This record gives sequence, C-alpha cells and structure tokens, in this order.
Amino acid sequence: MKFRPETLVDRVILKPFVLKSDGGIILSTNPRMDAVHSDKGEVFMVGPDAWGSGKKKPVKVGDTVFYAKYGAKVIVDPDDKETFYILCNDVDILVGYSK
Repeated sequence: MKFRPETLVDRVILKPFVLKSDGGIILSTNPRMDAVHSDKGEVFMVGPDAWGSGKKKPVKVGDTVFYAKYGAKVIVDPDDKETFYILCNDVDILVGYSK
C-alpha cells in the first residue's frame, strides 16, 4: 500500500505488533482483532504537521511506541488483506519504547 504523506497532516500510521512464539509462529486466529486490541506498534509513517510544523518530531519511522488504542482506526491494506495498519492522531502516541 502506498500512502501519500501529505494527506496524513497531523496523523501517524503504525504497524501493530502481533503475538508470535519464539519460533516465529503467529499465535492468533484473527490478526485483525490483534491489531484492534494491541496497544504497541512500530511507526510506519509520520504526517508533515504531526506535533506542529517545524518542530522536532519526538518519534521517527521505525520507532516502537505505545498508543491509545481507542483513539486509533484499523486500516486494511487493499493489496494484501492480511496486512493491517493503525491510523491515529499525533497526540494518541503515548510513549516511545526502547528494547
């Protein structure tokens, strides 16, 4: 899926984490529900006006973050029905997470 960053304005797109075993097996019967109930994800794209234009953005693409799950919307990739993204406002990013 190709997103146009200028249309995001002050929003952020995240790739939600799915529960996997140590061997890499996905431990879910419904990946969409995992995306809905997850509260942790990887930053996929940041809009140009997120956190105010001209200011330094507190997160960058590839960062791991916790987000407000009830303020987010699940987006299904039309090309690959198994891929889900989370669309949320910049203020719904609660905290960055480092491993």
